[in-house]
Amino acid sequence: MPIVHLPRRLLAALALSALLALSAHAEETFASATISESRARDIAWSAGLVHVEVIIRSGDRWEVVGRTAEDDEISLDIDIKNGRILD
Repeated sequence: MPIVHLPRRLLAALALSALLALSAHAEETFASATISESRARDIAWSAGLVHVEVIIRSGDRWEVVGRTAEDDEISLDIDIKNGRILD
């Protein structure tokens, strides 16, 4: 059956269904976006670390331990979704 013979309501329903499916996929992709280990290292360096000793992913955060230029040890928790340093 050619598309031109389908009722307009059916065409509208099909179009809406496709838009909803695309929207759900985009939302799922955005929700699963995380910063990389490399980006977490960059954030730690910008916070004053000059040497990263340990970096591990723990749930919703990167846990980073390292040393400053003054050889002080610093431990940072970095939000894996947005890169914000957590308190």
